[in-house]
Parts: sequence; C-alpha cells; structure tokens
Amino acid sequence: MSRTRRLAAWRAGLDARAARIAAAWGLAPGPMLAESPAARVLAVGPDRVLKLAPPGQGVAAEIAALGAMQGRGAARLLREDAAEGALLLARATPGTPLLDLARQDDDAATRIAAGLVAALPCPPPDGALFAEAAGWGRALAAGAGVLATAMLDRAAGLLRDLAADAPPLALLHGDLHHRNILREGDGWVAVDPKGLLGEPAAEAACLLRNPADPALLARAPRRAAIIAEVAGLDPRRVLAWGYAGAVIAACWAVEDGADPAPWLAAEAALRPSIRHPPPPRRP
Repeated sequence: MSRTRRLAAWRAGLDARAARIAAAWGLAPGPMLAESPAARVLAVGPDRVLKLAPPGQGVAAEIAALGAMQGRGAARLLREDAAEGALLLARATPGTPLLDLARQDDDAATRIAAGLVAALPCPPPDGALFAEAAGWGRALAAGAGVLATAMLDRAAGLLRDLAADAPPLALLHGDLHHRNILREGDGWVAVDPKGLLGEPAAEAACLLRNPADPALLARAPRRAAIIAEVAGLDPRRVLAWGYAGAVIAACWAVEDGADPAPWLAAEAALRPSIRHPPPPRRP
C-alpha cells in the first residue's frame, strides 16, 4: 500500500481512534488545534493536548526524542502509546509560533531559536532508532539532471568534509523551524521533533531555509552568525550545514514533485558565505 493510501486509511478512522484513546486516558476532547495530512492535535483541557499520528517509526522516534529531552527546551511528554500513535503533551500557552516574531524582529527570533539549538541536544537513549544527519546526503541523487550539478557537488563536498571531523553524535530535534517553536509563558519550547542524530550545528539547517519568505531567506548569513554566537558553534560549520540542508531540501522537493524554488532561494542566499572546506571542529 502506498504512503498516500496508508495516510488516507489512517485518517478515515481518526475520529474513532481519538474517542477511544480519550476514553482510555480519561480525557475530554476539545477543539482541534492543528491538523496536517499526518497528524492531528486536540485540546484536552487548558494545559494539555492530545497528538495523534500514524503508528510507525516516525512517531516512535518522536516519543523517544521527547522522552530524552525531558522538557528541556521541548514540550513535556506526559503519556504515550506508540502502537496507537498517541502522545499526551503539556500545552504551550499562548502557543504563538516564533514565525510571528520573525516577521517583526528577525534578529530577536533568531536568538530565541539559537537558544534552543544550544539547549535541545542530549545523549540518545539506548535502543531507540533515529535517522542520522549524515544520511541526508543520499537525497542529492534525486536532484541529478534537474538541479545544477555544481550546486549538488558543492553540497556533497561540504557534507564529506563535515563528516570527516564530526563531533560525537547527539540527539537533535531534526525539524527545528519557526512554526515548531511556540511561546510558553515567558519562554519558548520546541514541538514535533523528528529525532535526529548529528552534531548540534546540523540543527541550524532547517532554521536557515525557513520560512519561505524571500526577505527572511536573504538574511540567512546573518542568521547563521547569530546562531553560531548564541549557541557557541563554529560559524563556518553552521553555514556549511545550512547550505547543504537547503540543497538537500530542494532535492527532496524534486523527488516529491514539488517546487524547489524556496530552497533554491536559501541556497542562493548562503552561497556567497560558503568557504570550502569548513574548518576542523573546535576541541
């Protein structure tokens, strides 16, 4: 069965699944707060939300990542059932996305995101399965014959150089962008982690190619400098991950039959700042 058909089958039974889990956990389902083709988030009281996602490796990795992060910069996981694809989470209130601040004061928003880049990495839990940032490079093959060869070669070279002197792997969020960072009281928390193994500088890749706003993408080099300063990372490694990540996202778009233009805009913004190879990591 194709992924599209599996998602359609999952969505067809979603209302019944939500009712069953709510009854088993003693919850009173409230309004829907967010929905995507592969997830639904329901309010279950003023301070908790119920997230439902298709059972499988993706939701298992999210559960393991949230458990390992233990609420340090991430939403707190209160209860889970991986077989049902169900997560009970502490609700971020007011829950305003960082994107709203980025459109008003991008420097301030980038400093907040950089604080999470520093706070979120943690040791990976035993027995959990996560993707590795180094494996992103396999996606470059999808761009062959469609995207510029020089760009693909540059990204591949950066990934090889980054891997040659990579620090020990940490557990990262893996999808840290402005819609996945929410206001919680006077602070901010990350939601919806993918769970990714890599060096902390790799966390910047998603931030530097989002959101798909030309004015904000043009600021990618400045964002990289802020992230490096606040998170204590080597700025050239942050830039290298940002550039490679933008090219990889463009390749993912090609593979999915989508428009790679937003990711190519991020690549173009970062290209003048790229120096090859990136320096050795700091001891």
